[in-house]
Amino acid sequence: MIKTMGTTDAHLLALDSPLEYFRELVQEALGHQKITASGESEFYLVNLLHDFIDSSHLFQNAPEGKKDEPLALMLARALQSDHHQKIQILKHLGDIALYISGFFPESMHRKIINIDYYIQMGGAAYQTVSTLMGNKIFTKLFEELSTKFIPFVDILSEVSEKSLLKSNPNILQLYEVWLSTRSERVRQILEEQGITPHILPGLKILQ
Repeated sequence: MIKTMGTTDAHLLALDSPLEYFRELVQEALGHQKITASGESEFYLVNLLHDFIDSSHLFQNAPEGKKDEPLALMLARALQSDHHQKIQILKHLGDIALYISGFFPESMHRKIINIDYYIQMGGAAYQTVSTLMGNKIFTKLFEELSTKFIPFVDILSEVSEKSLLKSNPNILQLYEVWLSTRSERVRQILEEQGITPHILPGLKILQ
């Protein structure tokens, strides 16, 4: 089972301003990684981190109640829903995929459903939400969340490390994450460990 912020770092709940805490970490990570983000996207990432302090937000409201629902089933339910529900479900799908990819990539280590699946599902969900929004600001926001999904995964990963929410990742696991995502941040971490990742002939690069 995936541990959440609520179970591993409960002291955050006692902070006077958890939002400010996450804002500082997100801004620091954006600057450190030289990633540009709109104010709306930065605000979205901060609030995403804040919301998931409560682990119940990782679960989707379904007819049977809150449950841990696979992304594929969540997508299928979205496609059968009305316009408003479709937006809410796909937004939640994107949020879950982004958060887990950034904070808990090791939870997918050597599983059939791996991090590139989460990245593809999350990016596609945000892109669909952007087309369903009637507001130009929200359309641009979710389009940016989609196109910069991997860089934003890297931002959440750095926030996770700096907030001490996970131990140092296994180098092999990091290399496998890099093979799936071609993440610039993961490449830099590997190089800091003396490992220069290479793209082997015939391997598919995730776009």
